Amino acid sequence: MANGIEDVLSRGASSLDITPTMFKEATSHYKAVGEFLGNNGIEADVSPCGSILTGTVVRPYSENDDAYFDIDVLVDRTGHLSQSIPPSEARRQVEHALLNSDRYGEMTTTCRECETVEFVANGIEGGFRLDLNTCVKDPNGSLGASTHAVKSVAIAWKDPDEWHGSNPRGLCEWFIEKNERFAAAGRALRKAEIFRGSKGVFSSVEEVPDSLDRSAMQRAVQVLKRSRDEYYARRRMPERKPASCVIMVLVGYLSGELPNSATIADFLLRFSERACAMLSSGPSSRALENPVYNENMIESWDDVDFEVFSLWTGEIAQNVVDLREGTPAKRGMAAEAVFGSKIGKKALPASLAVAAAPSIVTPSKPWAK
Repeated sequence: MANGIEDVLSRGASSLDITPTMFKEATSHYKAVGEFLGNNGIEADVSPCGSILTGTVVRPYSENDDAYFDIDVLVDRTGHLSQSIPPSEARRQVEHALLNSDRYGEMTTTCRECETVEFVANGIEGGFRLDLNTCVKDPNGSLGASTHAVKSVAIAWKDPDEWHGSNPRGLCEWFIEKNERFAAAGRALRKAEIFRGSKGVFSSVEEVPDSLDRSAMQRAVQVLKRSRDEYYARRRMPERKPASCVIMVLVGYLSGELPNSATIADFLLRFSERACAMLSSGPSSRALENPVYNENMIESWDDVDFEVFSLWTGEIAQNVVDLREGTPAKRGMAAEAVFGSKIGKKALPASLAVAAAPSIVTPSKPWAK
């Protein structure tokens, strides 16, 4: 089932992906927010970051089919530095404009990290949320002087007010650069297929953005993100699941060990084999260096986090083996372990579909030896 496993993994990831219609709608909405802020005297560069930019977006994990997509957006207060404006002032201007507008007021909520504008479900495709992160340039946070590293920003947090250093745009660009050699082959054919299935969203193949194209590397990240959600939910440990950016960076690092022709399954197996070793920086210390910012991305992890992560990576390998070589029953169980019952059944060809949901596991203490 060498080709079959790729079909299953790709089909499952595609079922979780944002559609061309929603992508175009989200793009028009964040551009409209930027125009709105400008019309209210707030100079800002409003642009996407995160999974919608890297092409690794998946519908948030939920039993609700209408779970909204979360779209991360930077509201970069151009002309300001973290030393020249307090976070409360940079944030207050954006928050005040949104909450007091007839257009966005009832759609906007605010939390410590960002303002969220929620767009209601559109037909059968569900809705989405724009998470607007107000930020300023932060040259002091750069890791080196690379093109990506110098895009560091300080994000305005409140209650208490502070500048939170980060480099989301640089990290996205780093991943896109790593992905390019895997995406280049077959891109024209994939974009032609997207165009044919876009139902008039685009008037030509040339209009289909690269952000909607998916390489094996991008599909692997999508599969890993959903496998993570399913695994940690079954273990009843959702609060310990690794952040999506950790998965993306690990895949980005290990991509250098794979050929241009690597498949989704190749990425999953390499992740399973190498991820834990890549997080170990010594006998008693663990770290994952952010490639574009001066931080350890797993600084908050404890022994339990690492142990459960290790168990999850082991299940990934077993699921790949079962999808490739297992009996129909094992293939069905593996597909549902990765994608959940509903999407797992959709991902598997009808001839191999078997009603076999993964069992619920209540661990004792996985860190106990």
